[in-house]
Amino acid sequence: MERVYISGPITGVENYLKRFRDAEHDLIYKGYTSIVNPAEVSRHLPEDFTHEEYMRVCLAALECCNIILMLRGWENSKGARIEKEFAEKKGMRIVYQ
Repeated sequence: MERVYISGPITGVENYLKRFRDAEHDLIYKGYTSIVNPAEVSRHLPEDFTHEEYMRVCLAALECCNIILMLRGWENSKGARIEKEFAEKKGMRIVYQ
């Protein structure tokens, strides 16, 4: 089964939730049915989570995927760069928006 993780900038990006939702809808349109959208996941985490704690949750979810979709602007996101490096080490397929 192909499971896709969406990676991109969140911190400091005003419309990040829409960007991630649009990417998720695009993946669904392309036929993917198993998608991890960390922007949605983050909405359900305690507000006092540190960036490091948030990244632990994200990397655990990414560990369960085999494809990572890098949204535009990922290069400017510390978290997305960490996720890409993790995916590279795992040998995951990396797709760019």
